[in-house]
Amino acid sequence: MKSLFRFLIFVAILGLGVGALYLWRSSTPTEPALPVVKSKLPSLEAIDREFTTLVGEVLPSVVSINSIPDDTVNPRVQFLRRIFGVEPGATPPQMGSGVVVSSEGHIVTNYHVIDGAGAVEVTLNDGRVLPAKVLGADPPSDIAIIKIEPEGLHPIAWGNSDTVRVGQMVFAVGNPLGLQETVTQGIISGKGRRATSEAANEFFQTDAAINRGNSGGPLLNLQGELIGINNMIPMQAQGIAFSIPSNTVRRVFDSIREHGRFIRPWFGAMMNPLTPELVRQLNLPDAVGALVLVTYAGSPAEKAGLEPGDVILEYNDRPILDHIDLRNRVAESPIGQPVKLKVRRKGQILNLQTVIAPEPTN
Repeated sequence: MKSLFRFLIFVAILGLGVGALYLWRSSTPTEPALPVVKSKLPSLEAIDREFTTLVGEVLPSVVSINSIPDDTVNPRVQFLRRIFGVEPGATPPQMGSGVVVSSEGHIVTNYHVIDGAGAVEVTLNDGRVLPAKVLGADPPSDIAIIKIEPEGLHPIAWGNSDTVRVGQMVFAVGNPLGLQETVTQGIISGKGRRATSEAANEFFQTDAAINRGNSGGPLLNLQGELIGINNMIPMQAQGIAFSIPSNTVRRVFDSIREHGRFIRPWFGAMMNPLTPELVRQLNLPDAVGALVLVTYAGSPAEKAGLEPGDVILEYNDRPILDHIDLRNRVAESPIGQPVKLKVRRKGQILNLQTVIAPEPTN
């Protein structure tokens, strides 16, 4: 009985303690529960939407090009192959990319994509495969223009490559290794690159991933405008690719569309690099400029009054580094454009003028 009494006292004390604790917790203000916040980065989401919208708008303008070698479609070549025991069609097709630049079906690509082709097929973004006609090309700038005849094309907008800046973001679109609708992103790594010594124009350098099959595809700015045609990557290079500026491409396109061929601007002078030996012989202060060896009769160079031994220092107020630099400036000049020349002749600086002419056909 005594044990039961003690147990009841213990239960009563425990109950009073629990009740007091409850009353104390009820009267003490508590911290409000933290709201559940969903992490959002609206600025990055907006950029993501812009990128995907841009890509969605330009993809219908990009095509895949399949150049079928002449030995595959030319009956005479196939006959000769059989005579000499060579399998017909032994040369594999050349794959590349292109971009639609007009609602009439004009497509820009690289010349090396269609070089030697007996037939050219174009695969559109919607899966249609159509034959294409080669309208013309300019091998020195590695640009070719082909044409198809479908409906519902989506031509891309031309951009001004003269306004391109080093560091700006760009997108490359094409069909590398046969993988259609491949999009890569990078920046302009450099301008005015001389990717090959024989090229008649300078190049943009970009770190956007470009592989075999990207040739002829577009390089785009953030407005979805065409600022270059992807051209090549140096062997064993990573993160380095070259694109032909769109203004160079457009000059070739406009000339071929209007005249059926590319009419190259002509200056009409044979130039030479300034070697250290020539600098000493001519008593020049440095090796900067383009040395004139000879001018051709009736050429813009002759009409300007240039003489052998002259060193061209500026072309339309733009400094000339060497003979290749002068050649590239001439290639960029519209036919009929007046140009100003600053020339060093026997220690004197002369200012001359002339007008760029079309290259003679003979």
